[in-house]
Amino acid sequence: MTETQEAQAQEQETGRRAEAPPAARPGRVALWVLGVAAVLSLAGVVFSLYQLTGMADGLDDTGVMLLANSLFSPIIVAAFAGAVAGVVTPRLLRGPQRALTALGFTVVGLAVGAVAYASFAVDASIALVLALVLFGSAIIGGLFALPKRGTTVVAGLSATLLLLVFMFARGLFEAATSVSLFSDPLDQYGALGRALPFIAGLACGVCAFLYLRKKKAGVKLLGHLVAGATPGAIWLAATVIAQIGVEVLLNVGLDEVSPLDTAFLALSFQWQYNGSMTAMFAGALCAVLAFGLLLPKAPKAKAAKSS
Repeated sequence: MTETQEAQAQEQETGRRAEAPPAARPGRVALWVLGVAAVLSLAGVVFSLYQLTGMADGLDDTGVMLLANSLFSPIIVAAFAGAVAGVVTPRLLRGPQRALTALGFTVVGLAVGAVAYASFAVDASIALVLALVLFGSAIIGGLFALPKRGTTVVAGLSATLLLLVFMFARGLFEAATSVSLFSDPLDQYGALGRALPFIAGLACGVCAFLYLRKKKAGVKLLGHLVAGATPGAIWLAATVIAQIGVEVLLNVGLDEVSPLDTAFLALSFQWQYNGSMTAMFAGALCAVLAFGLLLPKAPKAKAAKSS
C-alpha cells in the first residue's frame, strides 16, 4: 500500500511539473531599454543638478536650499539605476545571481557617488553628503532586484521607468506653464494633486501586467501585485532617503533654516509620501485586477484516478 501511494505521489508531481510552464527570462530588448534609460537619466539629473546649483566659489545659502529642494529627482533616479544594474549584471557575467546583483548596484552607487562628489568638490562637506546620499539610494534601489523571479523584477522596473517619464513630463509642463502638478503647495492637496499619482499608478500597473502577459511568464497573483506596486515602493523609498538627506544637507550647509522653507519642505515631503503610497496602491490594484479579469484561467486538474 505504501509503495502504491508513493507511486501515485510521484505521478502527480510529474504531472504538475509537466503542466507548469518553463520559467521565462527577461528579454534582451527590455534589459537594453532599462540599461540605456538608467544611464541617460542618471547622467541627466546629475548634470542638471550641477547646472542648477553648482557655483565656482561654493554654494551660498540660496544654493544650498536649491540643492535641498532638487534632491528628490537624483535620488529616485539613482535608486532606479541601482535596481537596473542589479538586474542586468547577472546577465552579463557568470556567477552566483545574488552576488552579481549586489556587485552591480554597488558599482553603480560608487560611480554616481564619485561623480556627485567631483561635481561639488568645492564644498567638501556638501559634496560628501550628496555622494553618500546617492550611493545609499543606489544600494536601496538595488535591493528591489534581489528577488529571483527576474521577469517580475523587470516588469516592475519597466513600470518604474514609465513613472519617471510621467515625472519628467510633469517637469516639462511645469516649466512651460509655470504650474506645478506634483509639488506646488497650492495644488498638491487639491483634486488635481490627488488624481495624478493615482493615474500614474494605474498606468504603471497596466504596464507591469502587459509585460508579464507578453512574456507568458506564468507569474501568479503575488507576482503581479509586486510588479504593479514596485514603482510606488521605489518612490516611497526615495522619499524617505530624500527627507533624511535634506535634513543632513541643511544641517551641514546652513546655520539656520527659515520657517517658510521648513514649512515648504514639510508640505512637499508630506505630498511625496501621499503620492507614493497612492501610486503603489493603484499600481498593485490595477495589476491584480487585470490578472483576475483578463488572463485566461488554467483548466482545473483532473481528479486522480483511484488505484
